[in-house]
Amino acid sequence: MRKTLFCGAALAALILPAMAQAQSTGTVDAESDIVVSGSRAKPDVNGIQTPDTPKAKAVLTQELIERRTPGQTILDTINLVPGVNFTNSDPYGGSGGQLRIRGFDGNRISLTFDGIPLNDSGNYAIYSNQQLDPELIEQVNVNFGATDVDSPTASASGGTVNYRSVMPKDKLGATVAYSHGTNDMNRVFAKIDTGVFTSFGTKAWVSASEQRYDQFRGSGEINRQQYNAKLYQPIGSKGDFIAFGANYNQNRNSSYSNPTLANIRTKLGASVVPSTGVSADTPYTLDLNKAQYDAVFDDTSNAYLYDQSCSLPSASGVNGTSQNDRSSCGNASGTAINPSNTGNFRINSRYTLSEKLVFTFDGAYSFTRANGGGSAVFAESNANATNSAGTAAATSVYTYQLQRLGAGTAAGVDINGDGDTLDYVRAYFPSNTRTQRFTAIAGLRYDIDADNAVRFAYTWDRARHRQTGEASQLDSTGNPYDVFSALDGEGSSAILDAAGNVVNKRNRLSYAILHQVSGEYRGSYFGDALKLTLGLRAPFFRRNLTNYCYTIPGNSSDGYCTSQTAAQVAANPTTATYGAPYKNRIKSYNAVLPNVGLTYAFTPNASIFASYAKGFSAPRTDNLYAFDDVKIAPVNEVKPEKTDSFDLGLRYSSRLIQAQLAGWYIHYDNRIISTLTTLEGGGTLTTDRNVGTVKSKGVDASLGITPIRNVSLYGFASYIDAKLQDDAVDPTTGAITAATAGKFVVETPKWQYGGRVQASFDPVSIGAQVKHVGKRYVTDVNDLIAAGYTTVDLDARFDLAFAGLDKTFFQLNVSNLFNERYFGNLSTGTSSASTTRYTFGAPRTVIGSVHFEF
Repeated sequence: MRKTLFCGAALAALILPAMAQAQSTGTVDAESDIVVSGSRAKPDVNGIQTPDTPKAKAVLTQELIERRTPGQTILDTINLVPGVNFTNSDPYGGSGGQLRIRGFDGNRISLTFDGIPLNDSGNYAIYSNQQLDPELIEQVNVNFGATDVDSPTASASGGTVNYRSVMPKDKLGATVAYSHGTNDMNRVFAKIDTGVFTSFGTKAWVSASEQRYDQFRGSGEINRQQYNAKLYQPIGSKGDFIAFGANYNQNRNSSYSNPTLANIRTKLGASVVPSTGVSADTPYTLDLNKAQYDAVFDDTSNAYLYDQSCSLPSASGVNGTSQNDRSSCGNASGTAINPSNTGNFRINSRYTLSEKLVFTFDGAYSFTRANGGGSAVFAESNANATNSAGTAAATSVYTYQLQRLGAGTAAGVDINGDGDTLDYVRAYFPSNTRTQRFTAIAGLRYDIDADNAVRFAYTWDRARHRQTGEASQLDSTGNPYDVFSALDGEGSSAILDAAGNVVNKRNRLSYAILHQVSGEYRGSYFGDALKLTLGLRAPFFRRNLTNYCYTIPGNSSDGYCTSQTAAQVAANPTTATYGAPYKNRIKSYNAVLPNVGLTYAFTPNASIFASYAKGFSAPRTDNLYAFDDVKIAPVNEVKPEKTDSFDLGLRYSSRLIQAQLAGWYIHYDNRIISTLTTLEGGGTLTTDRNVGTVKSKGVDASLGITPIRNVSLYGFASYIDAKLQDDAVDPTTGAITAATAGKFVVETPKWQYGGRVQASFDPVSIGAQVKHVGKRYVTDVNDLIAAGYTTVDLDARFDLAFAGLDKTFFQLNVSNLFNERYFGNLSTGTSSASTTRYTFGAPRTVIGSVHFEF
């Protein structure tokens, strides 16, 4: 029968839905019956599960998560899942990284926390360094190529990653952990469980953590603080509950500077890195030996290493002479930062309305304040501001400054206060983003009988996305007075134009609004041997766009923000081509997305599974600001991406073995690629466009074995073949702009494999894991390749339970044990003529921790 559960894990999933393994409470409740079927075997191998669900899915639990580097992002932990590749920017996870699943980048993967979406509402980006402390994550699951039927997303054409916070404990207790590691890393984590403190069963926990460390290369520090709380209230005796959660995360990060191919060529010479003869037919593979890699890594010049200190000439202004910051502080660590404040308040709940009817509700308010740093030089006088890089005066001057400082009322502005407008003054000029987001997911499940159930869900998600780019003064050493600049024009350091308004590079307001209805049928047949799911998801997505600045044709990042009148803007031949400010411009995207899945257990231990799901990803906000649909209209507007995803696989589960083999195919329409263009004056512009169809196929395999109670072995492998089917063309002429047909998708390894071994003989346990990442293409036309690499991580624990200190232990973690030299994150481009960058992989890192729990 469908209601019969065969192991403790599934029983826990039914009794405590907040602990189960899907994103929303409604999906948790629906899947609790099929977590494990047909086997009494242990459902995981040291925290790695392959649940017997119709969709291809992998689950990692706290048992494995707690063995990883303390404070590490959860996205690094899922690197043991076949088909997943996460490249970390540093060994502790505080500087972000890049995620790929079956060839899809992070912007195309939905990330949720207790059912609440975490992707940026504008560009769908995943910020891996803002995730929940790993000690608080009960489990994380990965859905390949498909979402849950009630997923609150308009971007998940490539699957989902969902994680859930731990339940409060029944007894009063506390956890304290301290870690120290390479690069002077210090981290403290503390959590207090209240235990059950009312006659109604109420329980809660609160936690806090702080981590600081130096960059492994160059100057700069990473600082991360996080505060969390959760309260859980059971309702009745049927598994109903209501839970409240809160999260606040603050990052203050210095950025790494990484080399371009030209930088590496300058250091090693053209005999190692050729400057000519590179093409799709004769691609170049960046595969440095140890000595070559170390020569580049150890280079302390500022070619790709930020200056630790600098001095601004404009800070000591002299009336009547020109101070020039164009060659000063342009490569300073003080403005190469990535500050962020993020948080959320959450509710998850379940209510039994009758013996057959269950209602679930999840809701959240979340917020973000962040920017990526950066500086620019302003010419104080209109006469010295230009849109041409052909003159000396234009070098490093902000590309679209033009007449905005004078604001139509003056010949310029004295920014540094020396009494003249002759200077070129460097300013802090970040792109600030603030988001306020409300999410609600309501679900209703009806059990027709013991073997059949239906459920319906409504999802609402509304994000207010405010994007500005205020300019503010730097101090004499090139550091900003406030990491968020002159946000909303506040602060004494704001740079004002002649009209008294703060100088802005963009000023826009967007609303991303999702209404979604969905339905699903789940049934069991032939004595639970066959389980079937049929679902339909219909998202209705709308972007409401307001641009308070003029639209610059083709520029999706910035606008022309000015206090000039419309007549003054029209009088300038350059600005006359710009689109006027506008309000409430609506762009709508809708889709009907079916999915179907089944599992069939042909023996008590073996089953097959198959699924089909249609995915959808709407265009990103920034792309829509490159035109205004009035004066500037695209010939061929970017269309939503759509996918058809198929999976077919075999699972085997016994007391000794957990195994899965899956083949998959994804047909991908309207793929959007981005081209990074260097603008006159040193700026950059990213333009998105559709390049047609992508066809991807592959095989994922995993095998977990527990030969004896104290030893476990796990191995995995994945093969991916993901190729573009069409050339990129200029929509105005039809001319081919990039020969992408038949080319492999960038940053995607064809082969990945690895595994983990763990042995536990009290009081000592040791684990080691290895992963090989194959070569990856760096450009859309496949003329540049990054070589593959293999990393090994080690963890060891000494438990003090024998001394009467239960749940107290010492832990040692070593990442990149053999100090592999490799490039992790890749900044990709169209061809070798593009400016691509290669992020150094973190060298060997050692971390020691002491963990107390009582």
